[in-house]
Amino acid sequence: MFARFAAVVVAAVFATGCIRSATLITVKPDGSGTLEQTVLMNAAGLKSMLGGFGGQTGQGVPGLSEADLKNNAAKFGEGVTYVSSEPLKADDGFEGSKTKFAFTDITKLRVNQNPQLSAGSGSGLSVNAKSDDPVTFALAKEAGLSTLTVTFHDKPKATAPTTPPGGPDMDNPQMMEMMKSMFKGFKVGIDLEVVGKIVKTNADYVQGSRVTLLQMELDGLLENEAKLKEVQKALGPNASVAELKPYLKDIKGLKVNDPVVTISFR
Repeated sequence: MFARFAAVVVAAVFATGCIRSATLITVKPDGSGTLEQTVLMNAAGLKSMLGGFGGQTGQGVPGLSEADLKNNAAKFGEGVTYVSSEPLKADDGFEGSKTKFAFTDITKLRVNQNPQLSAGSGSGLSVNAKSDDPVTFALAKEAGLSTLTVTFHDKPKATAPTTPPGGPDMDNPQMMEMMKSMFKGFKVGIDLEVVGKIVKTNADYVQGSRVTLLQMELDGLLENEAKLKEVQKALGPNASVAELKPYLKDIKGLKVNDPVVTISFR
């Protein structure tokens, strides 16, 4: 997971910083529930990027047709079905859609922790490409208590590809300004809400029946040039959660849990 997060920060020039993604998973004690995904893209930036690659730029944000959104259901796992969607447009030019899916068994759900643009049908792009390291879920039930285990598949340094630290030169003012421009407004969030009452959890960010599993708003990190340079110099793109977490502490807009989160509820 945060191996990819490090790659986003360290190798920003190769990524699209025009995505804003929020995923809310609502789960019942029996393991069924819904997944609501809001995805907004910087329309102007995306059209400019498409134009540079010879794509169509005359219409709205591509890849947000109902057909594409229905196709995304299968990418979330077995038994996931499309329910509904609605277009959204923010005041700052980001536009996209809010889509609701239903699932019958959360243990079969797979959530991409690294939103990215990929080829979609028709004119377009998709923002929910399959991931090699999805967030996965396990559910155990005992004595009226449901215990959900959420796993962000961390890659230990010992088994990760031996990519040395590196990436963009953060001491170059032009590179720093480029990164700030690319990632302005970039937000990714994954929240989980239980239908019931949370009895016990090891999650760091809990409010009522909702747990914030992941929150990344890169504006805060990009404003802290000293911290960004520290992360870039100390870590390579294959850093694990355990390695990254101390560097991200107290950065506004960043919430990072341990790789395995347990939530017991009834």
